[in-house]
Amino acid sequence: MEDIDYQALERANPIIHVAVELGIKVQAGMARCFRRDRHPEDTEKPTLVFNPSKNSFRCRSCPDVGGTVIDLVCQHHSWDREKALEWLIHRAEFDHLTQKLYHGKGKKK
Repeated sequence: MEDIDYQALERANPIIHVAVELGIKVQAGMARCFRRDRHPEDTEKPTLVFNPSKNSFRCRSCPDVGGTVIDLVCQHHSWDREKALEWLIHRAEFDHLTQKLYHGKGKKK
């Protein structure tokens, strides 16, 4: 993969938006951990905490669940970093193209 501006890629992929697209039900910045098999006694309790200002997340119970938006995609899908980066790049490009196509359309002049 060519040189990637990781900071720009992370800014283009807000962690809450990515989490929702991954199927994680986020409410008030929290969600149930996607590693539910590790939480047999607290299956309904949200332990996944999102920090939108740092574009990061962590699980209060799982020491190895947490990190950046890139880590979220890697850990959620069990993908390697390169595949997660490809997915996020595609997502950001698609989002940008969609905004260009539809931003301001339908507004009264």
